[in-house]
Amino acid sequence: MSHGITSRDRQEGRHMGWHNLTQINEVLDLKNNWLTKWDIQEVGLKTVGDIEVPFKILTGTDDNEFIGKPFAGTYTPVSNKAFLDMIGEAISGVKGAVVESVGSVNNRGRVFVSLSIKGMESFKVGKREFKDFLNFGNGHDQTSALWTNASNTCTVCDNTFSMNLHGEQEVKCKVKHSKDVIARLDNIVEIIDAYAGTQAKFKAQFERLLNEPMKVDKARDLFAGWMIRSTSEEGRDLGPKTLTKVNRLTDLFQVGKGNNGANRADAFSAVTDYYTHESTRRSGRNVTRQVFSSEYGLGRMAKTDFWNVIRNDDRVNAYAANGKKALAMLS
Repeated sequence: MSHGITSRDRQEGRHMGWHNLTQINEVLDLKNNWLTKWDIQEVGLKTVGDIEVPFKILTGTDDNEFIGKPFAGTYTPVSNKAFLDMIGEAISGVKGAVVESVGSVNNRGRVFVSLSIKGMESFKVGKREFKDFLNFGNGHDQTSALWTNASNTCTVCDNTFSMNLHGEQEVKCKVKHSKDVIARLDNIVEIIDAYAGTQAKFKAQFERLLNEPMKVDKARDLFAGWMIRSTSEEGRDLGPKTLTKVNRLTDLFQVGKGNNGANRADAFSAVTDYYTHESTRRSGRNVTRQVFSSEYGLGRMAKTDFWNVIRNDDRVNAYAANGKKALAMLS
């Protein structure tokens, strides 16, 4: 169960998540959401002989069921109320902040909030539209620090929680559950400010790709070299399945949404389109499997890798050169 939403959990959102378990709530806010319906409480532990031990465990205030595992005095839990209050204080000076998703996963072991900010929730570069989210997460089961980040992934499940927690976003902060954990996450305002800077940086990088010409033959060579992941002098053979993917990417480079086969941005968009809609078995007709791969699995990894490739002249040229050799071997 990759979404991690158990019978004790819930994910509320303005839009349905990939798992189809979202409880739609178009008026979500920090005062009225799933995390305000319950909280954590600390319970002392005793041995069979009724002797107290220096460990506690968390339970839910609504059902008294255990959450997570026992912890010592060096661990400081962060309640749902403190978590939501922290977020509220962080965005108090931000106009247009909208709660997009709230929830818990892993038997209430992890909780999260994702927001969009008006004017920054989506943006266009050329003819293409992108989305961004400001995410917050907290762990009640000791599997997660208290964290915040800015990414294009809205937290709606355990997988997206992990991606935002462990990802390599430029705008990110994590704090362990030790003394004064809330107070030590003192740079949230700076993170929100950096959020805007990250968007501007991405726009600038994508604008550069729009202005980097690329012909169809070079794009096909690049796709071939990248698909076989070969930058060695010896090269590698293209199998029939890989060649089919290369041909499809070349088609998308020319006629994919917003593309006209003219620049590096079209090459990146071709890869994005393919791994978003068509990369799984039966050309993506199993929508749930395709979405999972695209946003949280191998598809996302492929898109991230190609983004790093397409911005690097040396890697583009190396992959294209070896792709050209591999294609020539098929003639």
